[in-house]
Amino acid sequence: MYLEHLIPLWATIPLFALMLILCTALLILRPRQRVAWARRLLMVLLLLVVALRPVTPIEGEQTQRMNANVFFVVDRTGSMNAEDYAGEQPRLDGVKADMERVMGMTEGARYSIIAFDSTATQQLPLTTDAGAARAWIDTLTTEPTAYSKGSNVDRALTPLLVEISEAREQDPESSVLVYFLSDGENTDEQESESFSQAAGFIDGGAVLGYGTAEGGPMKAQGGEDHGEYITGPDGQPGISRIDEQQLQTIAGGMGVPYLHRDDPEAPIEGTMEGIELSPVPIESTRGVASFDDWYWVAAIPLAALLIWELGEMTYRLPRRLDRYDISGAQR
Repeated sequence: MYLEHLIPLWATIPLFALMLILCTALLILRPRQRVAWARRLLMVLLLLVVALRPVTPIEGEQTQRMNANVFFVVDRTGSMNAEDYAGEQPRLDGVKADMERVMGMTEGARYSIIAFDSTATQQLPLTTDAGAARAWIDTLTTEPTAYSKGSNVDRALTPLLVEISEAREQDPESSVLVYFLSDGENTDEQESESFSQAAGFIDGGAVLGYGTAEGGPMKAQGGEDHGEYITGPDGQPGISRIDEQQLQTIAGGMGVPYLHRDDPEAPIEGTMEGIELSPVPIESTRGVASFDDWYWVAAIPLAALLIWELGEMTYRLPRRLDRYDISGAQR
């Protein structure tokens, strides 16, 4: 067991020393309040244990970081709710399955996620924390239908360029893999900017397309109509169709293959042709798990004592007010 301090020792020592001295002195000087000050002294000691944070190391495998930076560019527009993936499943189901598959192929890499809908945002900065990436995947939904203001596949281009250029500069020995997951549908009636600007930074990856030429109906996300099928001005169900020409153009610009995804079991490994993953130097090795926290052992009785203290204060407060009212009335 060792300590993982919640606050630095240079602050912990004088702060708690002062509180312990004060409580001990008042415990001695105020015998009629001895129980109260003994309780407060114990609370300070328990709080000190929490601040010092005792932990025990966990025996676990060590995972070396691999020499790859993987960037996911994910379409979160409402059309990704269209139900024409692998039969009648939402397209986002395919996106989630493929992201998990890519992560399985690149275990130990660093991951970053950029999502786009009406705007584009970095959802996850480049990190070795695969758990954070999987947590994002698990909660992935489209943008709320009411907030949709039209979309374009090039919304993610600028943040992607910033991310991959920084990765190339800061980690030149690692490969840059970009996976663009979308149905390629533009709804803002604007021409898309070319992704060829990114080609010089990219070593591998793919553009993964979802949907069918026949298209599928979409359910609303959020609001009063959540879960209901979106209808057009004519009252008929709105239909979204994949734009494979757009997706192929993006793939050609980035210099990566285009794959139409309609089967979660279809191969995707070919998107890493020529990429050989290998461990980075040993100093970048990290543990999958590090330690178990034990501060909760002190936190539970501390909480109980705090409730006791608050109860005592609440009990005394009305009595003090009553005395004040009586003395005021006498005057």
